[in-house]
Amino acid sequence: MSLLSFANDLELEGPVMLLAMSGWVDAAAVGTDAAERIAEGGEVVAAFEPDDLFDYRSSRPTLHFSAGDLTDVAWPRLEIVHRAVEGADLLIALGNEPDFRWRELTAEFVGLVDRYGVAKFVTLGAVPAPVPHTRPIRVVCTTSDRGLLREGDEVLPDDLVVPGAAVSVLRQGIADHGIPAIGYWAQVPHYLQSPVHPGVLSLIERVGAQIDVRFPVGELALEAATQLEQIDEDLADREDARKYVERLELMQEERSERLTPFQDVPSADEIGAEVEKYLRSAQDDDT
Repeated sequence: MSLLSFANDLELEGPVMLLAMSGWVDAAAVGTDAAERIAEGGEVVAAFEPDDLFDYRSSRPTLHFSAGDLTDVAWPRLEIVHRAVEGADLLIALGNEPDFRWRELTAEFVGLVDRYGVAKFVTLGAVPAPVPHTRPIRVVCTTSDRGLLREGDEVLPDDLVVPGAAVSVLRQGIADHGIPAIGYWAQVPHYLQSPVHPGVLSLIERVGAQIDVRFPVGELALEAATQLEQIDEDLADREDARKYVERLELMQEERSERLTPFQDVPSADEIGAEVEKYLRSAQDDDT
């Protein structure tokens, strides 16, 4: 039985499929935020049945109440949006990472890739890392096809054993099917919470370079610059937090060749009480 709830028949010319999912490789929602921005204004052309993919105790639906009345239930979702940008057809798959049936889902994606004639498959993600916000966001890629690498692409250099992520399982399944596939991962400063606009901007720029599309990022670029200025202002009177960021800067300079986006982040004790206060206050400001 198919996991799809529906899929429209589209006649597309060599579309590129992008994929981003929530989960442990979506630090500060950077990957899914980038995908949402790319998909903005597009049309949902396929969706998966949530009851078949999600455990609602771990991926709980969101309830909206108004004056004591339940007005809406937002279920976990996984859907595919079509959008044309500069004459290029994009299929953006995005939503929650499924709890169940990853191998069946991979087979479904292989079927969709064939159905729409997908020419390339690109995944987006982000991981928390011990890096400072004062340095450009580092983006690394994973791929078994070196022919996909573009100028500025940095391949993850290390041998790693990490917990699985559905985006990686799906990408490998598509690659095994013979479709060129590459994944981009942004290193996000672990002390920042969503949104992290510089990380989103970096991912969108790497995707644009990969698929030869220039996405309009003027507003996002301004948001990123403003956010960095605000973080610096928040840290100005917090000596412990400033020293911690300086320590991260030194680490990056001394160990830049050995840092990986999946490296363990420092402990809470190392971060210190001042940084914890910074995080709490930043969250309060967002709400």
